[in-house]
Amino acid sequence: MSPDTDGEEEEYLSADLYLDLAVTLYEAGATVQRVGDSVRWLAGSLGDENVHLAVGYEVIELSVHHRDHTESRLYVLRDPVRVNLSVLHQVSGILHRIPSYQGNIAAIREDLIGIRTRPIIYPVWVIIACTGIACAAFGWINHADLPALWVIWVSAVCGLSIRVRFGKDLNNLYLTTLMTALSGGLCAALLTPFSHTQTPQVALISSVLFLIPGAMLINGGLDIIRDHTSCGIARLTSVFTQISIISGALLIPLGMMTITLQPQPAGDIMILIPTMSLAAGIAACGFGVLFNTPVSVLAGCFICSFAARLVRETGIYAGADPFFSRFLGMCIATVIAAGIGRYAHVPEVLLSVIAGIPMVPGLAMIQGLQGLFTLAHSSTMQQEQVLMYAVQQILFAGVAVLALVGGIIFPIIMIARKNMRI
Repeated sequence: MSPDTDGEEEEYLSADLYLDLAVTLYEAGATVQRVGDSVRWLAGSLGDENVHLAVGYEVIELSVHHRDHTESRLYVLRDPVRVNLSVLHQVSGILHRIPSYQGNIAAIREDLIGIRTRPIIYPVWVIIACTGIACAAFGWINHADLPALWVIWVSAVCGLSIRVRFGKDLNNLYLTTLMTALSGGLCAALLTPFSHTQTPQVALISSVLFLIPGAMLINGGLDIIRDHTSCGIARLTSVFTQISIISGALLIPLGMMTITLQPQPAGDIMILIPTMSLAAGIAACGFGVLFNTPVSVLAGCFICSFAARLVRETGIYAGADPFFSRFLGMCIATVIAAGIGRYAHVPEVLLSVIAGIPMVPGLAMIQGLQGLFTLAHSSTMQQEQVLMYAVQQILFAGVAVLALVGGIIFPIIMIARKNMRI
């Protein structure tokens, strides 16, 4: 093979390498900015300066300009994006070791393909069991009583098992979400009469918490702020569609329950604050397992979520605004996540999302949803009072979620505004 042929083959392989890197990162849950920064970082390390990448919600386009021609690549994203923190961790490790490859493109691509084909860290049964524990811990945070905890665990295990078994066969994100939410919700509705729980609605929504697309929500917001508007809007549209499907699916099992509007119980602050913080840390570890987080990083998930909930609970019981307390708690957790992410080579965004999932205002969502359902079935003259209560709870939940999102996005923008994300 002549030298010119060797050069053309190397240029061909480099384009394939950059595309493989972009696809691997995006399908593992990375933001558009991280995908672009990582591709540019790798291209610069290999001497390619004229590399252009366009990332959309369903397609990735790449072009590499060489001396006398341009290599172009196109990849259509067909499968739903699933967060895989282990893949992002390993890809980051490769990028930080690029000098050791001494420009061997084939070796880099071989290791990258090996990461994409590597099996997940945890056995499926461990993922399902830990997700059930995480949902039960979330239920405890939202004042579920003890009999409700086993209902949450069994229902979450049932819903996730059905998703794992039939998700690939359905091959549709929204249909899978509907089937999972409906099966988990129906399981909770059928089990609550046998558990004698006094918090059946908390058990219902806690059992499907793992379906909330928190990572996609934060990534969509970051994409818009970083001028990747089309992809960001598409991601947010998908998020709101999934949330609407989950809410609609829960109306069926909710109708099988006795509808009661229960006030939030109070407790001893000295016991409530540490137990809530501990439960948040346990929930974050469970969701970390669901996101295939490396074992060495699970402790970081616990610390971030524990800190966020501790600040939130302390602020509220000290008389601070509840939305500001949530915002401040997530800001502190995100700063901690940034430090852990740099040390462990994992995206701080996803660590923050894992920490923020237990901060979702589940109780307000439950009460708002059941208030609307009560209104639909009510024939009394108190419909206006019920409507105001339901709207108030839903608005509270919406503003609280915005505070959580802002508490993640704002510190990340400030911390990483000048650094390439690899």
